[in-house]
Amino acid sequence: MTDLNKKLHKRWGRKFKDTRDWHICNEQLVKRGEILLDLDFVRNWDSELEGMNAGKRGAPYQFPESLIQLQALWHAKQLPYRMIEGLTRELAWMGNLPNYDSYSQASRRISQLDYSLKLPEGEDLVVFSDGSGMQAVNGGEYLREKYGKKNRRWVQIILLGDAKTHQPISYEIRLLPASEPDSTERQVKKLLASGVSLKSVGGDGGLDKMSLWNFLDRNSIVPIIKPDENALSDTDYPSRNEAVLERNRIGYKKWARKNGYGHRWTATEGIFSAIKRIFGEQIKATSERGMLQEAACKIWAYQRMQRA
Repeated sequence: MTDLNKKLHKRWGRKFKDTRDWHICNEQLVKRGEILLDLDFVRNWDSELEGMNAGKRGAPYQFPESLIQLQALWHAKQLPYRMIEGLTRELAWMGNLPNYDSYSQASRRISQLDYSLKLPEGEDLVVFSDGSGMQAVNGGEYLREKYGKKNRRWVQIILLGDAKTHQPISYEIRLLPASEPDSTERQVKKLLASGVSLKSVGGDGGLDKMSLWNFLDRNSIVPIIKPDENALSDTDYPSRNEAVLERNRIGYKKWARKNGYGHRWTATEGIFSAIKRIFGEQIKATSERGMLQEAACKIWAYQRMQRA
């Protein structure tokens, strides 16, 4: 390698030292498989149905929500609904389930599931925001025909992740590109309204919008947002001015290390990478509602696996 290449490939920061306990890491990865056949809910099958049907009008539920959530995990792994029926039926024949539902029943119930994420626990959480996309395979032509433009083949996801647990805690999904700063502000508002304690909110330069800085300042939340390279330091937003002055004084790398900006990778990029690696980045639904629901199912399933 030439001196020029060595200079271009110079490592940023200290050499990585792997201190992970690989026995624990391996067990966590193995549990991701176990959760796909976690049948502990069967012992409460009757009591869960009794609670679901209490006061219900019309035909009673025949299958508990826990079974539908398990089938939603299979669906997130891109199993077709008829294959889900076959898998459920085989488990019933083996005596692991009291009964099995048809593919149409599973499809209807899975589409009606609430894919809200479990809220994080603890005080003074640090979260990061970023956006990514999933490819609409079968619905891509529909998006192009309805909304125009040849690039309408992607479903946009803007996600907030916990820097400590590396779990998604909030998301918005859209068929048309939306403003990441505006989406971040909306999601932070919902988290605050739900009682979540936030210390810092961060993101890349795409979040460098004055209204977001102002919103975080008003709510006493420390921004960890990368300012634009040519950002001015004499605006009406004190926290942004301080960030720009500090970045210019000590340099970007030191600024990033001091403020923990590097956690953005594991809190957002790492989550997106894991979701796409485990569940795939392709959306096979053809309807608008189906595409939004399928993308939400993948995020929900990933958090469920992480919390297992």
